[in-house]
Amino acid sequence: MEARRANNAWVRNQNLNLVLNIIRKAQPVSRAQISRVTGLSRSTVSQIVSYLLEAGVVEETGNGDSTGGRQPILLRIMPEGRLVCAIHVDDEGQVYGRTEDLAGNVFAQIAGFAGGSTQLVPELLRLTGALVEGRRDRVVAIVLALPGVISSDGCILSAVNPGWKEIWVGPPLAEAFNMPVLTENATGLAAYGEWDAGKGHIPNLVYLRIESAVGAGMITNCQLHNGLRGSAAELGHMVIDINGQLCKCGRRGCLETKVSRRAVYRALLESRGSIPQIDPGVSERTVFEWLVERDQEPGIRALLERTARDVASALVNVLNLLGPHTIVVESTLCSSPAFWAVLEQAVSGEALPFAEGRYQLSRAIHGKDAVMKGAIAYARRYFYERAGFYAGLL
Repeated sequence: MEARRANNAWVRNQNLNLVLNIIRKAQPVSRAQISRVTGLSRSTVSQIVSYLLEAGVVEETGNGDSTGGRQPILLRIMPEGRLVCAIHVDDEGQVYGRTEDLAGNVFAQIAGFAGGSTQLVPELLRLTGALVEGRRDRVVAIVLALPGVISSDGCILSAVNPGWKEIWVGPPLAEAFNMPVLTENATGLAAYGEWDAGKGHIPNLVYLRIESAVGAGMITNCQLHNGLRGSAAELGHMVIDINGQLCKCGRRGCLETKVSRRAVYRALLESRGSIPQIDPGVSERTVFEWLVERDQEPGIRALLERTARDVASALVNVLNLLGPHTIVVESTLCSSPAFWAVLEQAVSGEALPFAEGRYQLSRAIHGKDAVMKGAIAYARRYFYERAGFYAGLL
């Protein structure tokens, strides 16, 4: 008897999720249309819709066209009915937070800084408190976009660039705010943001970000791919030169030692013979921008092309091993015609031919805001996939 009641509850929750997502995708939509699409009885649909209206997630929005009887009342998602919260911690300890509604309207933004591992959780608690203050009854999930290898239960196992290890971040926030806290690698969420920008039409995508650090994320079968212990897609630590520079990870010749801002700045200084006029004000933080502005100068063009070939070596390995539909590259370097032309040419020339179709190599859509956009999209998807099964979300 208990098993039957549990099964009935599961069916009710599944139906609720089904109706909610039909409204999301087809809005504005009538109860009768929902009944036809889902195959649920009109009385079942009416009960679920009444519940969603009372919960403040759905609202009625005028009348539709009549097909002979009364004009149907149309339904849509109430954007401000629920909020999602995303917090991005970068490799340098900078922290950025944002709260948005289900339609993407921003309700709050905040920034902070975690100077060390001991300051990280207190700073996250402070910023999250500010983001959800006065809105806690409507915030349905918090997504933390974190550097490094992240466990499924909310621990930063290892973050090489800030030097963090074994820091529990998810559980303290979940306990403090009594709501779901999702923890993911920041670059993985950037990949999710790029995938979401394509309306989910690309089943498999690899995202590569080249800036101060080099990171990557993967979408496989429309899902964020984390791999064993959250360690998937560490392209920045793919070895492409076994005799190269020593990397922070302890190995030599990682991609990051060849194409990061620090690496390219070092290569620039070593190229003084071919690039005689190096602006004394250029630094690791500004080297990409400086090179892009001067990419028609022969010496600078050669440096950009050499960097593009190093990136291409990694991308060819990815294409040959994984065969993704799309590879997205996000970097200031992509603004250089010289860099992008050589990158496209080198990847095309070295990748094995696909049996069917062809991969797509593209620049990022969201740019530097990809992590935050991905985290927000990830939180929204969590809400729509779980709303029927977790009472707190409704």
